[in-house]
Amino acid sequence: MAGMAQGTVEENARKVLEDNKPALVVVTVKGKLTATTTGDPLPDRDQQRRTLGVTIGDNGLVVVSNAAIDAAVGLAGQQAKVDSKVVKIQAAKTEFSEVEISYGDSVLLHGKVVRQDVDADVAFILPDPAEAKALGKKFDKVDLTQFAATAQAADQVVGLSRSSAVYGYMPTVVMGRITGVFKGDRTFFVTNAGTAQGIPVFTLDGKPVGITVVRIVDGKPSGVLGTLSAGSIQVMANLAQ
Repeated sequence: MAGMAQGTVEENARKVLEDNKPALVVVTVKGKLTATTTGDPLPDRDQQRRTLGVTIGDNGLVVVSNAAIDAAVGLAGQQAKVDSKVVKIQAAKTEFSEVEISYGDSVLLHGKVVRQDVDADVAFILPDPAEAKALGKKFDKVDLTQFAATAQAADQVVGLSRSSAVYGYMPTVVMGRITGVFKGDRTFFVTNAGTAQGIPVFTLDGKPVGITVVRIVDGKPSGVLGTLSAGSIQVMANLAQ
């Protein structure tokens, strides 16, 4: 690969992890799911979801998989049972009430969801600037503008994640390759390193390939993952600012 860093694959992967692990955050979102139907309305349901996010802005802007935080995605058109009647869901919406961002150390900031793109499966969360200032929090970020423009099938890549609470959300690394590049309205990299929603994928010389999301087809989550290109996410992030 052009511009490959010197050293073994393992050394390069460890450097990618070391350089970028402070930008890996764990986001916890609480909200209320409301839905209208063809019959009696469904009762509101409280939601709490936790997912991996990546800091991509100097102001702490975080990107996550939208379907990972929003239970309403894909519900429209589905059937539900109200008492003994079967109804069809016409529309569903999550009203977010609380967002917490954990930085893998002792820092915990509140935030708010500032933009959602259902079709791209991307949501942006902005940490509370007053809280960040009070704590003197400086944000480490993944600079998506330095994206891997020449990444292609068969390239070795590195996926970064955090473990479960059992292992204290420690940063982890997944080695893999790009197995295919899908060019449609947006570019998706199919990789075996993007193993879950929110995982950023990098080339071995540390350039971001993209963030892993769920492919949304006809407004519904397909259950199939894809790594949305860093360039596409950067464009949406500029709109979110």
